[in-house]
Amino acid sequence: MNKKISLLMMSFVLILTGCIPTLDRGEDEVIVVEESEAAEEEEYVLTPTINTPENHYRNVLRGGTYNRSEARGSTAHTMERIDINQFELGLMEIASTAFDRDQYYFQEGEFISGSQMNRWLRRYNPDEEGFEEGLNPPLAEGDSAEERMRKNPIILSHIMEHNYMYVTDDEEVRLGGVVLGLSLNSVYYFQTKNDEGGIYNHEQSIDAEEAEARGKEIAQELLSRIRQDERLAEVPVTIALYQENPRGAIVPGSFISLTHVGENQSDIQSWEAINEQFYFFPSREAREVFPNQAAAFSQFKDEVDEFFDRSVGIVGKGRYKNESLEEMTIEFNLQSHGKAEIIALTQFISSRVTNLFPDEAPIYVYVNSVNGPESLIVQYPGHDPYVHVYK
Repeated sequence: MNKKISLLMMSFVLILTGCIPTLDRGEDEVIVVEESEAAEEEEYVLTPTINTPENHYRNVLRGGTYNRSEARGSTAHTMERIDINQFELGLMEIASTAFDRDQYYFQEGEFISGSQMNRWLRRYNPDEEGFEEGLNPPLAEGDSAEERMRKNPIILSHIMEHNYMYVTDDEEVRLGGVVLGLSLNSVYYFQTKNDEGGIYNHEQSIDAEEAEARGKEIAQELLSRIRQDERLAEVPVTIALYQENPRGAIVPGSFISLTHVGENQSDIQSWEAINEQFYFFPSREAREVFPNQAAAFSQFKDEVDEFFDRSVGIVGKGRYKNESLEEMTIEFNLQSHGKAEIIALTQFISSRVTNLFPDEAPIYVYVNSVNGPESLIVQYPGHDPYVHVYK
């Protein structure tokens, strides 16, 4: 993973106004990689820095093209979209605890292939070809297929790999570390057939502590396997466990624990608990756990209803870490409206968000209608709100 580089300059244009996050005016970096004298040169581009409160990782682009993981597509078959998004974004946030955003660059995983991923996600069966590497439990004994599946549900839903690169003082690009996310089922969904070919759908709840314990065992086995790859034998590895929510949930699951494994280490020494939850507004759970913010949301909805002189569809989603609000997302779903009404509503919402919600976490407000997105309001702590009305 050591590659000599030379830095060139390329043009990049981005027009930004108001409180839109700004672009660092430094040079874009084009990396020309020389594998050998006989090999053709290959360009690597480091994407420019976008100054936002989230401080996202810059990306490494091979040949100016985004490098997609071969194993990426398998998530679509095993996870709900609401979980896929949080799983990926949350894994980047966890990565920042080990790999500084100012020193490392993001690249989708390139070491776990799609076929390897599929083999690892299967049930373990040493007697069946292609199932010898399965990380999920084998079927238990039982009188029926349903009973055998219920006794040993599939726990591991997906594995996501992220790579973090850095540039040395000698202008070499190196792999700085690997971050792996293990997504765990909270409910096992499966099917059985009768003798006539009829299909029956079943579900089996999985105890959260059992899933976490099994996830930690899988993490150790997975670490041992990737260490056998000479390219990953010495790099630091971070592994995080993600607990999915059941199908149809209105909020995503959350990360529950993580571990950092140093260079040349092949054994996990300890785990760190992650206290992260999502709450839906309005809901009984939110009122019980965060009564002040639930009351603020209810007042916000009442004031908007009064502005419209009718009830408006408004829902919220709050992400909390260690009992503190990390971000709040509010979505409007409107029916008939006029453009002037949208402008007035957006102005009104902007003033109320500033006054009603605590200035401690980002607030994102999306105003949508049957015609699509209508306006956007973003309120970052310590900043004036950014407001945009779509034409």
